[in-house]
Amino acid sequence: MPRSSSTFTLVTDAAEAQARFAGLVAREPEALSVVASVTDGLVVDRSRYVGARWWAATDASGAVVGAFMHTPPHPLHIGLASADEARDLAALLADQCDVLPGVGGQRRPAEAFATEWVARTGATSRVAMEVGRFDLPTPPHVPFEVSGSFRLATDADTALVDGWHQQFVDAIEGQGRVVPSLDRHVADGRVGLWEDAGGTVSMAYASPASGGVTRISGVWTPPELRGHGYASGVVAALSSARLDAGEACMLYTDLANPTSNAIYTAMGYRRVGDSISIAFGEQA
Repeated sequence: MPRSSSTFTLVTDAAEAQARFAGLVAREPEALSVVASVTDGLVVDRSRYVGARWWAATDASGAVVGAFMHTPPHPLHIGLASADEARDLAALLADQCDVLPGVGGQRRPAEAFATEWVARTGATSRVAMEVGRFDLPTPPHVPFEVSGSFRLATDADTALVDGWHQQFVDAIEGQGRVVPSLDRHVADGRVGLWEDAGGTVSMAYASPASGGVTRISGVWTPPELRGHGYASGVVAALSSARLDAGEACMLYTDLANPTSNAIYTAMGYRRVGDSISIAFGEQA
């Protein structure tokens, strides 16, 4: 028996999903940042993910109150939902003999989804990653001097940016997924680079703003260039640029990495929530 009073509508068209979630994104831009940016990207380029789908949870009045997204090969992502809504969707998909590699997003509903999924399918589950969500309530500052300077990437940097973006994703997910180009981010002035001693040494990019909020991501310094504060410099400078453009900033960081968490906190970012990624094993 359903635990919530919400109903679920499956959506397979990115433009329709964008329209359905517009009000929710405006009300909860930080929570919906991943759903909004991925969906917006799929409206522009449908080839980014094959088989993308969304579920809109609506209450008795017909208002959209929850957002779920699945972009294979990633886990199902819970942008915003109650624990009961998450359990109900897990039950619905399990009854339909759906197959999922895992679930991620807000901790409480993601854990509720996983519990229901395991109970109904016989799958195993394990925590793959725990992530903190940070916002930036004040202008950022780096509490130490970083050699070099910041600039925005240009078209001439696209090959370097895309190569580093691929390395960033490979480091997080493992090799196997070819990531889309950041050429549109470059063209829109949303990719920052740090330069020192005549060379480019670090990068970060900002997602297109959704509900006035941009997400700083893709922070990458090649391993041989680390230990000089370059990532701190590029994140602080790019964040300042987006604040100056009238956008609020947020980012996600792996809670198992105390170094990056301490860096962002010292910079002025503030932990405001937790997310989790749970991987599923074989189903019975």
